[in-house]
Amino acid sequence: MAMQAGLEERYFITALARGLDVLGCFRVADKGLSNQQIAERCGLPKSTITRITYTLTRLGYLAQDANHKYVLGTATLRLGSTMLQGLDIRELARPMMQALADSTGTTVAIAVRDRLSMIYVDVCRSTAALSLSLQVGARLQLAASAIGRAYLAKASEAERQEILSRSRELDDTVYDSMQQGVARALHDEAEFGCATSFGEWQQDINGIAVSFMPISGGQRMSINCGGPSSSISQEYLLDEVRPRLVAIARRLES
Repeated sequence: MAMQAGLEERYFITALARGLDVLGCFRVADKGLSNQQIAERCGLPKSTITRITYTLTRLGYLAQDANHKYVLGTATLRLGSTMLQGLDIRELARPMMQALADSTGTTVAIAVRDRLSMIYVDVCRSTAALSLSLQVGARLQLAASAIGRAYLAKASEAERQEILSRSRELDDTVYDSMQQGVARALHDEAEFGCATSFGEWQQDINGIAVSFMPISGGQRMSINCGGPSSSISQEYLLDEVRPRLVAIARRLES
């Protein structure tokens, strides 16, 4: 095992990993990041980040705005578009998602895992006055969100251990939170057949979620359904919405 690990490390390109970390540190709400802000997010020296951002800018993966801060460039858009086009499961899922959103007054979304987050790859909203405003590309925490916990509940034991190891590398608080998220995910899956988050991801948001392995193959996904707690109660989600959400997930698997 030690020899195998050593061979794997020989193939690991640190510079490439750091460049991808820089691209991955950008969030939907970011208006632009300085080298110092990127360095803080990535945990790397500013001098290292300066070289990386310069290279990524030359290649079109980053661009500088009027304030000389970095934003994602058009090259990343090409990569993202290619990835989304490959998720043909969305074409099958969207009519069912929209029908559920319209009939329940909720927001329905599909997400995939990226390290310690879930990223929305498709979102359907109802016409209700109060609905969630999250967009494609939004990130949600694995441990606190229903869509993240649904993924944790169905992930293999090896993958859960890899996730816990990643969280331990950050700090004890993140690790403890992830352990609690895994325990809650397994508990909810056993009791409800879905994951839940009632005012935990955001205080005024209720949601439930189910994980599934797409019939088209590829990586595991999760689908959630939720809305403002003022109009979407726990009881409504569990009693009325849950059977329909579970049925959609099963249809996307078979």
